[in-house]
Amino acid sequence: MALNAQITLSILAHETSAGDLSRTLRATPANYALSLGDGTGANQAQVVWSDSRTVSGPSETLNLSSLPDTRDGATVSVALTAVKVAYIRNAHATTALTVAGGPFGSGYTLPAGAAAVHADPSAGGMAATNVTVTGAAYDIVLIGEGTVT
Repeated sequence: MALNAQITLSILAHETSAGDLSRTLRATPANYALSLGDGTGANQAQVVWSDSRTVSGPSETLNLSSLPDTRDGATVSVALTAVKVAYIRNAHATTALTVAGGPFGSGYTLPAGAAAVHADPSAGGMAATNVTVTGAAYDIVLIGEGTVT
């Protein structure tokens, strides 16, 4: 199974000044795009793992070398060896989400509704070690090098 991924982040902010007779509009655009082809080098990846999760208990730990998944009706395991793109979104309306480890480094807190994206398309990518999540509900997508068995 070959992988091709397109990651696009776009921000367009408009500010309007409040003048007496005239108003000005200031537009601030920022764009980021990354294409990943199939493989194990720079700008390449092999597998994607994603899930919408509810944390049972105070926290949960994701072992990135053995992530359960279902593909084509079969139960499989995704083993990441390097992470090229990590996306996480706090899906809870009021509870903060704390994430640490692996591609998320020493960790940080996402307020309700917040999201974070990390990308490292270099040949080595980001660490594929355990990730600990504390909070209520979240969506996560990990793209990287590894296998599906």
